[in-house]
Amino acid sequence: MSEKISFNQPSVIINTLVALIFVIAVTLYFYFFKFDSNITGFFRIGSVLPLSPYLNPEQILIYKEEIGYDGQQFLSIAFDPFLQNPETLNALDHPAYRYRRILYPLLSYCLSLGNSYLIPYVMVAINAISIILIVWVVSLYFQAHPSLTWQPLLTLCIPGVWIVLSLGTADLVSSLLLITALVCYRYDKPKWTAIAIALACLTRETLLLMWLALLLTSIRQQKSQQIKHLLWAWLPAFFWLLSIKLLNLPGSGGIKANFGYPFVGIFQKFFAILMNGFQGNNLFEAYLFLLLITIFITIYVLSDRYRKDHRYLQFFIIFYSVMFIFTSMTILGYYLDYSRVFMDVYFLILLSFNRALIPWKMILLSLSGVGSLAFLALHS
Repeated sequence: MSEKISFNQPSVIINTLVALIFVIAVTLYFYFFKFDSNITGFFRIGSVLPLSPYLNPEQILIYKEEIGYDGQQFLSIAFDPFLQNPETLNALDHPAYRYRRILYPLLSYCLSLGNSYLIPYVMVAINAISIILIVWVVSLYFQAHPSLTWQPLLTLCIPGVWIVLSLGTADLVSSLLLITALVCYRYDKPKWTAIAIALACLTRETLLLMWLALLLTSIRQQKSQQIKHLLWAWLPAFFWLLSIKLLNLPGSGGIKANFGYPFVGIFQKFFAILMNGFQGNNLFEAYLFLLLITIFITIYVLSDRYRKDHRYLQFFIIFYSVMFIFTSMTILGYYLDYSRVFMDVYFLILLSFNRALIPWKMILLSLSGVGSLAFLALHS
């Protein structure tokens, strides 16, 4: 495409400043009110698994009788990304699986210069900055469309954004890199597209599917320079996964538990919602799950009706749909999981163009904002 990226447009600057203020406010809200000024609260550390040897049990926030959450695993790796302490492996539930997603903990370790006191703060800062940068990158994406320049702020409505911030996982970093790859692709920056998607795959290995989506899109659109660069973009993740295999780390790969037969997990989720009745938590589950499905359907409708605008998003939509169809109740069982794992689906509809009389995208993302407010207010 012929248009150029402009980094100093007023809309880009204003959106970024609004996001900065909002993210700082929510982060401080979590830190002071939700986690009682204890930074480890951001990582949902449970009492079931062994703690990282770099954590002092008397100085951290522990959720009694809970297994903990993925953020605890990332934090353990960030303390010791080179696995120098044998106790680090004991603190991981599935080392072979957890160690695949190395970029976020390794980046945190490097930026904190290996200081174990600073690492949790740096990890939270990385996630907070990722939200701001997502708004900035999406603002660059829409800058050529004056009527849409405010839409990047809809990023702040996405529930997964605040869920990930509160749980200390890597999904915001991977989403930032994926969105950056899409924007670079849209503005014909083949080298930066390849670098962004290569780093995204080191953050979350399942994004190799999105690398494939970019490659197929490039072939479809006959972008020879982009194809050339994408042909090496998968190699860093491949060699990293190969090195993990050679390390022979204990634990399963995680794929079998997270995915199963097509539609089984979705049907089980609907059945669970119906069986659990009209309780507050179950109604919230139903709200967010039905919202996610509606967003999937809406993206398909928009991409079919406005094909010219969405050619570079169509393979992404297809691959995420396939992932969703095969997803098991391990992920679909709890809104914290599927809202986080499929957060990129919200970003796909955000990046889509809705030229219909009824602004479906704005309506759905506004409804997402209701879910975000409920999470911020009620989750503990």
